[in-house]
Amino acid sequence: MDDTDELKPCDLAGLETFEFERVLLENTLSGSCYLLGKLHGEPAIVHVQRTAVDPSAAPNIVKEGLESLNVFLDNRPYFSAHALLKRGPDALPDLALKLIWPCTEVHIKKYTAQPRRLLTETPALYAQVVEPYISSFPPERTAWVHAILEGRKEAERVLFSSPGEEGFMLVPDLKWDGTTTAGLYLTAIVRDGSIRSMRDLERRHIPLLKSIKREAYSVCAEKWDVAAGELRLFIHYQPSYYHFHVHVVHVAHEIFAGMAVGQGHMLDDVVNWLELSPEEGPSLPALMTFTYALGTEHGLYADLVAGQEE
Repeated sequence: MDDTDELKPCDLAGLETFEFERVLLENTLSGSCYLLGKLHGEPAIVHVQRTAVDPSAAPNIVKEGLESLNVFLDNRPYFSAHALLKRGPDALPDLALKLIWPCTEVHIKKYTAQPRRLLTETPALYAQVVEPYISSFPPERTAWVHAILEGRKEAERVLFSSPGEEGFMLVPDLKWDGTTTAGLYLTAIVRDGSIRSMRDLERRHIPLLKSIKREAYSVCAEKWDVAAGELRLFIHYQPSYYHFHVHVVHVAHEIFAGMAVGQGHMLDDVVNWLELSPEEGPSLPALMTFTYALGTEHGLYADLVAGQEE
């Protein structure tokens, strides 16, 4: 066992040792930033974000939950102020923190502000560039996924689980702090490790995808009273990690770069592609040409740029 396995970086004592290096990325819309530094001598990324306000608690906050008010705009009918919340046993959390530790160079590049460019990936370019890139990753890159699927981590967070190679797990995504239904964000992770991305899907996977849709609808209706028409189910290409997963997100979710044109593909559309695929041979997702944006720090960027046709 690595000595760092015994450390507890995500607690007050651990975070007090954080050695800040630089800001990787800031988002004024979400009120968040990504910080790079070190914890216990290992590189770490800390995501700091203001928590969303629970609409059901907001009226009481306005009426009697404020400790102080500093008005900085007074121009009838418009007023603006900075406020501090009263502290108490029922006080809402001010911040949502996420920690990646130890982080890799891939993590650092992913969360670093960078220019982006639209790139076109043909099946040939996938075979020449993308597939070898995916295959080059060691198993350790997705060890955290297998820890979830095997019940060794996050077992208390699992919302649905089905066994076998045709099974999957439904868990809350780390992007959701659980404070508001409008921010609902879940992830369905399949057990079949041979499906790395949308390109690997075949007709035989249609029942799996339909099961993900059915169970996601059922869980969201039962736990949060969210109707099917209030959910987006989609797949990223390129994904952030190469173990197939489906995103389940409330339609009211505002911070939604992940559904940018070219990157997010609706689950229903992907199922339709598979249904239209030939009975034998490659499926439509394997035969299609995709256009999407990549940041200049992405591991595929240079080789895909070199492969673009003028």
